[in-house]
Amino acid sequence: FYNEPPRWPKVVDAIKNILNVYAENARKHERVGEWIERVGWEEFFKLTGIEFTFQHIDDFTFMRDTMRASAAFKY
Repeated sequence: FYNEPPRWPKVVDAIKNILNVYAENARKHERVGEWIERVGWEEFFKLTGIEFTFQHIDDFTFMRDTMRASAAFKY
């Protein structure tokens, strides 16, 4: 759906949309990831108008690599 080289216009539009919604709703000096954690993923998808699909769910098999698991606690 979004794989349209060479300029990927749908990807650019989606990123612009996310950043515009972030700019309207984030607190001062709040990072994008912090904003998403604060509002929650469900609200993120509602605010941005992005349709949630099963591709948004991380594959459990490779979750350890994604989460950069180590012996240290992450606060």
